[in-house]
Amino acid sequence: MRAGWIMAGLLALGLAAPAAADRLETFRELAARYVEVSDPEADGLLSQMFELIDAEVIDSLRSGTPFASAPFIQDQLDGFSAAWGGAAFRVAQPGRDAKHPLTIVLATVTRGEPRGSLRIYGPARGGPARLAAAARDGVPELHAWPSGRDGATQFVTSWLGVPTGRGSRPLYLELWRRDGREGVARLWSSDEAFPEGAAVRGFAIKEGQLAIRYEVHYPGWKPGCDVETEQEDVYRQPPGGEKLALQRRRVWNGWHRELHAVVTRFFGALGTGDGKLLAELVPDPSVRARLPRTLRAEAACDQLDAGPAGTIIVAATGLREHRLAPWSLAWRHGPRGWRLAAATPVLQ
Repeated sequence: MRAGWIMAGLLALGLAAPAAADRLETFRELAARYVEVSDPEADGLLSQMFELIDAEVIDSLRSGTPFASAPFIQDQLDGFSAAWGGAAFRVAQPGRDAKHPLTIVLATVTRGEPRGSLRIYGPARGGPARLAAAARDGVPELHAWPSGRDGATQFVTSWLGVPTGRGSRPLYLELWRRDGREGVARLWSSDEAFPEGAAVRGFAIKEGQLAIRYEVHYPGWKPGCDVETEQEDVYRQPPGGEKLALQRRRVWNGWHRELHAVVTRFFGALGTGDGKLLAELVPDPSVRARLPRTLRAEAACDQLDAGPAGTIIVAATGLREHRLAPWSLAWRHGPRGWRLAAATPVLQ
């Protein structure tokens, strides 16, 4: 297949063929340097590598059918992947405008963790051009999205990062729309919903609906522990609107966040000597009497006690005989919420 495309390309492109060969060799040389240099220099080399891809794609688009087709461009870019195994490319031409299609290239380069680039090409004054580009950490994917209210092509791009080791992965999302025949516009990004980034358990995009299940970080949340609070948000594009809007939210294990809101208040009251609040959160005077003022939360996963139903054990440490010692704090949920029912040094 590739040999046939190349032969056809040579006949059609004429003098452009040597330039394409030069680009391939230059790409190979840049890639060899890219894998060896430090991060600041690597960014510049990566930009040069992507510029070579831009030139290759624009040459094909300028040559017209069949060289402007997604299969031909894909075959050309596969040659760059063959030149350096650390690069992979996917080509798509979404939408129904056969005369003026958008061409999208998703490029992934790997030097340690993967980094992905979205590159969008289309008609502009003077001929085909790159209309927009975005680069993020992670592997990019293209997702179908319903057309806009005026029939304009829309699509979603995701960047999924490497696993965190606790069952989640960094995710970044963008919603794009064709803006007339000579431009594109980014309508929404996940930065608007997750300014500090999202560590997701999973996500799904189907029929104009985006669902994201993600970690919720709050006081008492500890990485890698089970049965902590998570949420799933569902977004849609409202009628007459462009940006995605939150439609509904589902909460898993919300009790854990509620518990640690109380635990945080408890440690604060213990540290400041707030007897009134301690009496509220620790109803049993005998339990209050044995609590050391030095008690602090410990970064260990909570445990479900084998004893009374609904008892959760929270780890702590406190000074005992001038040494830090582990404590076990038993919390139970009742009519007034979470209350400390027992506090015991682990090593008697």
